[in-house]
Amino acid sequence: MLLACHSLSFPDPRPAGRLIVRSADSTDHDAIREVVRAAYQQYEPVTGSELFSHYISDLLDFERHSRDGRLIVAELDGGVRGSGAFYPDVSAQGVGWPRGWAGGRALAVHPAARGHGVAQALLAAAECLARHHGAPVFALHTASFMTTAVALYDRLGYRRAPNSIVTLEPSWAWKARQRSARSLTSATSGRTGRQ
Repeated sequence: MLLACHSLSFPDPRPAGRLIVRSADSTDHDAIREVVRAAYQQYEPVTGSELFSHYISDLLDFERHSRDGRLIVAELDGGVRGSGAFYPDVSAQGVGWPRGWAGGRALAVHPAARGHGVAQALLAAAECLARHHGAPVFALHTASFMTTAVALYDRLGYRRAPNSIVTLEPSWAWKARQRSARSLTSATSGRTGRQ
């Protein structure tokens, strides 16, 4: 099922094809596993094998993501090339975000699909869902060693959350500018130059 927000089907800026963001279902789980493992594998040397194993298990906890949120996928030319979990109430993640904020978890883009707007399309869909749920903020975590993700979030106007938020590491906390529903609508539907 395509997500209800308009503008969630994006022409790819390169001649490769069409990018569609939709809700995931259980038939997508194998593809999501492949995408997440491929996207995050580069961090195993940084985190160490034991921590990385726990981290991947958390990212792939489809039961929790589906119970507390919603899994979404991005298809490029008919294949799942990106995924993420949307939480209408990010406090359900249990990492200190305030009730009423929406949030994301496990944003992943297969390395072969990077540069085609997949991450931006997933974030636009999550912002659209946040707007639909009436959340004033869409929040997500990242780590300082995930430099490409940090640069993307910064470029898209995300800002670090206040230091009062309890997180694993202060640099992991990011939030969107607090926006009214009107400004979130224009930010989501008016983006161009997708990566």
